[in-house]
Amino acid sequence: MTPDILEATLAAEITTIFTGYTLKNSDEAAVALNVFVHDIPVIQGDDEGDSEAPPPEPYIVVKATSGNIASEDDPQAVTVVLVICVFDDANERQGHKDILHIIQKVYERFAKNPVLAGKFVLKYPIDWVLQDEDTYPYYFGGMQLLFECHAIKKEDPLA
Repeated sequence: MTPDILEATLAAEITTIFTGYTLKNSDEAAVALNVFVHDIPVIQGDDEGDSEAPPPEPYIVVKATSGNIASEDDPQAVTVVLVICVFDDANERQGHKDILHIIQKVYERFAKNPVLAGKFVLKYPIDWVLQDEDTYPYYFGGMQLLFECHAIKKEDPLA
């Protein structure tokens, strides 16, 4: 299986994990967590920010960032980064708690069953991080996951 299939499959799984889960966006509406593959879509509008499209947050971007095939007999190891963004304009500045909750839910899913769609296997370590920079009212975090993909085997034993 290929890294692009892994991105799409993981994005679908994350969407399932967060079904029914809502957070506030910058329009002050409670919305479902958006899940994007590889990047946030470009929002069309004029230079003043006028657009009919709702803001993208809260969101998770699922992005394959690197891979490794150690030998011809080894499976491909694919590193996937989850970029998480939430909006919280409350004076208490607790948006990081939403980020930590999202990280925990993703971790719980793969701690219980490391296999994704019968095709990809999560390997440890799982790394996560919260931002250092102050970007209030937006909060960011990330996870780095390592998945093993099936190896492609030679068809000609003499090759």
